[in-house]
Amino acid sequence: MSNQADRSVRALLTSLTPNWLWTWNGVCFGYRRGDSLFTYDGIEVGRFSGAEVYGAEGSYLGEVRSTEEDGDRLITSSYKKLRTAAAFIPIIERAQKRPVDRNQEVLYCGYEHFPTPETLTGTILQRRGIPRSLANADPIQ
Repeated sequence: MSNQADRSVRALLTSLTPNWLWTWNGVCFGYRRGDSLFTYDGIEVGRFSGAEVYGAEGSYLGEVRSTEEDGDRLITSSYKKLRTAAAFIPIIERAQKRPVDRNQEVLYCGYEHFPTPETLTGTILQRRGIPRSLANADPIQ
């Protein structure tokens, strides 16, 4: 396999590997795969535009910010809540084994907690008319 093909395969595999994200208050929210944000139970609830995350209806949900100790976290800027982006139709994947929660970070002025995975998942499933019990298969171990 050529070096270029090898790099292409590695880039593809990296884009398919879930990048786990936690909320500012330490809850394991879910993962980023490409430009999509999924809850830990496999429901796509957001799409990234740079560091910002927008929901299925196009409303601003929050953004990714770095912490000094624990890497990237999800948080919502009170000042950006009126921003919008293109709407999308969410997809549903298999649930993933959820990593443990982390320590809570102190909120910055002008920020609030990112919505919970359960809140966003419930909204998506309700709009699609899918009972929560039928949303996805057993978690991948």
